Amino acid sequence: MIDPDRFAQTQLELTGEFGKYVIDHPEVDDLLPPESYIFFEISGQEEFNRYSRELAEKQLREQGSPIICVKVKGLTPPQGSRLIDPIVQPVTF
Repeated sequence: MIDPDRFAQTQLELTGEFGKYVIDHPEVDDLLPPESYIFFEISGQEEFNRYSRELAEKQLREQGSPIICVKVKGLTPPQGSRLIDPIVQPVTF
């Protein structure tokens, strides 16, 4: 079974990234019914996917919310500094 803390951390990351994706691709927002429950599946992470789907099925049973699955291949590594071509050099006075 997947560690709940690890699952929650990954889920938060995916949710944040999906929010950024929707902002960059507003046409996706049209595919999301109001009050929908969005769950994620990550290619090659069966344990995560199984738990994510179980939570979605539970949401459907309890709330009847429309369910949306977002399948991703993964996440790219976080970007580093936003500095553009910094020059780091010693200075003597």
